[in-house]
Amino acid sequence: MNKTDIQKGKMVYYARMLKPVGIYEVCDLYVRTVRDDYFVGTDKRDKHAYLFSYNKLDKTIFKTRQECLDTVLEAEKNAPKISDEQEYEEY
Repeated sequence: MNKTDIQKGKMVYYARMLKPVGIYEVCDLYVRTVRDDYFVGTDKRDKHAYLFSYNKLDKTIFKTRQECLDTVLEAEKNAPKISDEQEYEEY
């Protein structure tokens, strides 16, 4: 994916990975603003706006949903355990 693929009204996919809190999801974004050094995508479901620089292309922003999903699943698989709770077995 390159800078010319980002056009107003097009759909892109955002791999939202917040490792410290254990959030791994794919967001469907409509591109709403395109500038020389950034672009803004609006989430299809909750209308949340995300601001991105072009260096995020093919890292967290993808052209196809499958590429994005593969990235999220790989990150989730390699994620550290978040909970500090200890597990106990009952006897």
